[in-house]
Amino acid sequence: MKEDEMVDRISRAISYMEGFFAKGSRAAANKNPGNLRTWGSRPVRAGYAVFPRVEDGWKALRTQVRRNITRGLTLREFFAGKPGVYAGYAPASDRNNPEQYARYVSGVTGIPIDKPLHQVLEASKA
Repeated sequence: MKEDEMVDRISRAISYMEGFFAKGSRAAANKNPGNLRTWGSRPVRAGYAVFPRVEDGWKALRTQVRRNITRGLTLREFFAGKPGVYAGYAPASDRNNPEQYARYVSGVTGIPIDKPLHQVLEASKA
């Protein structure tokens, strides 16, 4: 799997988990498919960043996914966090179920839950 494909698969899975395609959802209203809490100087409504266009929200989500790939995170760490590296995309401290989130994304994307994402990319190059 190439990096762009991985980023797209993970981003799309996140958008479904966040309810982006559900009519009237917060993610849809904020044009924020990943329900990112903050993003640069973007305004925040109901605890989530608001984007002027859906394309901007997708770009931000994909950028965040790329960052987490380069951090050497597994899907489990991507969502739960990794001490000293990343606080987590959907940490339990924020009333999320990061294990369920990681398992969902793993199931949808076919990416192993405990293999560092950059290693998945390297393995596909071999």
